[in-house]
Amino acid sequence: MSELGARLRQAREGQGLSLAQASADTRILQPSLSALEEGAYQRLPGDVVVRGFIRNYAQYLGLPPDELIELYRRERGGTDPIRVLPATRPPRTRSYVLPSFFGVFFVTMALVGLAYVALNAVGRIGDRAAGSVAVVQSTPSVPPPSPLPTSTAGAAPTLSVPTRQPTTLAAGSALTPVAGGAIAETPVIPEPSATPSAPIVLEVSIPNSRGNENSWVRVQTDGTVAFEGIMRAGEKTVFAAQRRVFVRAGNPPDVQLTVNGLQQGALGQAAGQPVNWSWPPN
Repeated sequence: MSELGARLRQAREGQGLSLAQASADTRILQPSLSALEEGAYQRLPGDVVVRGFIRNYAQYLGLPPDELIELYRRERGGTDPIRVLPATRPPRTRSYVLPSFFGVFFVTMALVGLAYVALNAVGRIGDRAAGSVAVVQSTPSVPPPSPLPTSTAGAAPTLSVPTRQPTTLAAGSALTPVAGGAIAETPVIPEPSATPSAPIVLEVSIPNSRGNENSWVRVQTDGTVAFEGIMRAGEKTVFAAQRRVFVRAGNPPDVQLTVNGLQQGALGQAAGQPVNWSWPPN
């Protein structure tokens, strides 16, 4: 029996502990504790695990762990301390680094900005040069007026000016020049205008037959909201449209509709259930 195993066994038995209880408390298998106390290290796993068992078991029994581990090293024949060697670094190789996308983008934008500034400056210089060039236009020479014919002695020259009577235009006519300088009166035929679609006249009313009833009503004429609000008993509103009308009511039985003088009756039968109605019918 080894000295290490004897000290562990004496400490355990001196405290009145069994191997089973020590195994349960230290969470070390009972065969491993038995091998430690017998010095049968060949029945134990590797050196690092055995040292861990010795440290935990010594602390559990109140023995100095470092002293027992050193005793284990002497009995086991000693092991060389583990040396940590630095990892060898591979030789550095030069690698070509591709330019980043943002670097290329900013360089391109800077070049575009410089080109814009240069072209703008060249354009301004060209405008100034063009403005400084004087435009010389040839002025046609006007011949001097010919002298007026002289009249006979003692006779004063006379000028004949034709007189024209004012012309009264009839409604829907225009003046048209004709040969010989005369002006003829020509009637103006108006262009026919496009015939609009037949209008739709919608009358929305809330009768008094059912008492003080009211309803929320929304009316759209040609796609535009013409009215939206609460109509009360006795109210009547007339709307006009060219193409289409759309009505939505929150209380249909109390909403009466009339289209172009034709009564359409109540908008619905179920009170409190909104109903949609349109004209012309879909």
